[in-house]
Amino acid sequence: MDQERRVYPLQFTGSGGEYFRIWIVNLALTILTLGIYSAWAKVRRKRYFTQHSYLAGHNFDYLANPVNILKGRLIAGALFLIYVLSSKTMPMLAQALLVALFLATPWIVTRSLQFNAHYTRHRGLSFHFHGTVGEAVKVYIMWGLLSVITLGLAAPYAMYRRTGFYAGNHGFGSSRTEFNGRPWAFYKMFLVALALLIVPFGLMVAGVAGVAVAKAHGGPDMMKSMGLVMVAGILLFYLTLPLAIGYVRARTANAMFSSTRLGALDFVSRHGAWRLIGVYYSNLILIILTLGLFTPWAQVRLARYWLDNLDVVGSEDDLDGFVAAASDEVNAAGLEMADVFDIDVAFT
Repeated sequence: MDQERRVYPLQFTGSGGEYFRIWIVNLALTILTLGIYSAWAKVRRKRYFTQHSYLAGHNFDYLANPVNILKGRLIAGALFLIYVLSSKTMPMLAQALLVALFLATPWIVTRSLQFNAHYTRHRGLSFHFHGTVGEAVKVYIMWGLLSVITLGLAAPYAMYRRTGFYAGNHGFGSSRTEFNGRPWAFYKMFLVALALLIVPFGLMVAGVAGVAVAKAHGGPDMMKSMGLVMVAGILLFYLTLPLAIGYVRARTANAMFSSTRLGALDFVSRHGAWRLIGVYYSNLILIILTLGLFTPWAQVRLARYWLDNLDVVGSEDDLDGFVAAASDEVNAAGLEMADVFDIDVAFT
């Protein structure tokens, strides 16, 4: 007889005060060891947030080895140092490294997702990422280039493909996720984000054009006025940017989770855009007012927003019926290269 399907909320139980103690020790030891401790700091941070994330009464865990992360970080750091040094003395080498990094992006992203999934566990079972480098080439290289060629018109579809690559290739035990999203949701969110930023962009463009005209035909008063318009546009852009980012990220989460299944389990996303925007703005203000000391509380608030607004729907048998699947060790080089070179592989 089939069991009744129930709603299992995800919960985050961490606190800012508790995490502050970990954060401040991580920061101090990273500085004292000239960055060597950063690998251990990263594992402590990720372990804290995963261990305080619960589903159906069981918490998640993160079991990566800091030594492996340090090795990957040293490799990535060495490549970054070569790029910085060569950008001054051997610009051709620096450009070649940038091209190589762009071409290596699919491998870096895939390995990073594999590494993070492999060392994340729930009820003793590991998660997995089954995406291939070949798939990532299409998503990050082909669609990325097409977005540039089309002056951004293909960007929403590229984001749709990236979301599908991320959401449709994870697994837990022997079960895999399926993503059945549609591109239109991503075009809609991009249009709204563009509408939010059109006034700041318009002011910046008008200011730049006005300054150019003032240099050629106007006087100092006109140049000053156009300069103020340009500055106003820049300030408004940075004030509006969290609004657009919060809207896109909340809508992306809703589009992704509502179209993703894991075996017989469904997801319900209740990520409201205005709530996330409020978290972003209040976090930013409090971090500035406290000279950065509010950062741990800001990270905890974001984690609570993402977890507490996500539910898993299924029967008890659906949750208990996963079978562990064997997987190979995954090295950390891709993960650390993604961090050092700021390659975005997450959607929250």
